[in-house]
Amino acid sequence: MQAESVISNHITQDIRLKGHQSIRFSPGGFSVLISDASFTPIYLKHYTLDPNNTEADLLADCGRILEEEELFTFEGETVLITDSMAVTLLPKQFFTENRSREILEKISSIDDSDHILERYIKTRSAYLIYAVPDKILKLSKGFKGQVKILHSSGCLISLADQIQSSDHQRGFVLAEVQDQSLDILVIREDRIQLLNRYLLNDTSDFIYHTLNTMRQLDLDRESIPVYLSGMIHEGHTLFELLGKYIRKVLFTPYYLEYLSREEILRFMILSEGSKCV
Repeated sequence: MQAESVISNHITQDIRLKGHQSIRFSPGGFSVLISDASFTPIYLKHYTLDPNNTEADLLADCGRILEEEELFTFEGETVLITDSMAVTLLPKQFFTENRSREILEKISSIDDSDHILERYIKTRSAYLIYAVPDKILKLSKGFKGQVKILHSSGCLISLADQIQSSDHQRGFVLAEVQDQSLDILVIREDRIQLLNRYLLNDTSDFIYHTLNTMRQLDLDRESIPVYLSGMIHEGHTLFELLGKYIRKVLFTPYYLEYLSREEILRFMILSEGSKCV
């Protein structure tokens, strides 16, 4: 397990009592963000799993690190964010209680031990249905304070509210790119047109999926903007490459104190988890 420390300030007792803790599990690693009551970042670390280790090793290492850092005793609000591939958005009128597992099983592979959670997104009149590995649920029970388990797709929908209202009407693509995964959200006429997740064999594959999404939805590459979050920043070679195909490639507007623009892009979903509960 390799650790990258971005912010490592002392976590005071007041922050432990009133602050916000957000932990995101993604393919190949996890990140921990602790903010004070006003959402100012105090502690931010990213951990990368060794190539030969498994998801079970990842969660075991996470539990060990949280224990060592005394973060299980955090009494403020804790949010765990899963990047499970088993997720779908269902309009309210089509949602039926007790059928969530059946619906997910038709679109994705689910382990018998997975737990199925539903989250109603009031602003979109839709239910986000997603699978949570049993080990994450067990991990959540170790915290002293209140814990909520979200899906990164729900955080992405919340993040879209940072984009100007005129683009919500005209239409835009929001692409959240990580090393091994891609989330794509398309909103037009202030309605969600598409919400998809992809596992990436290579990070550059996100360009193909983004262009293919625009083609399938008949989105004009000259006028419809693509907003980015995640690991693609202005100095990244893939940012320049995407710009050869799409006229308006922008970065999702967001602000996190003490972080560089590149760091904000990487961790805005992690931060949004604490703000959209």
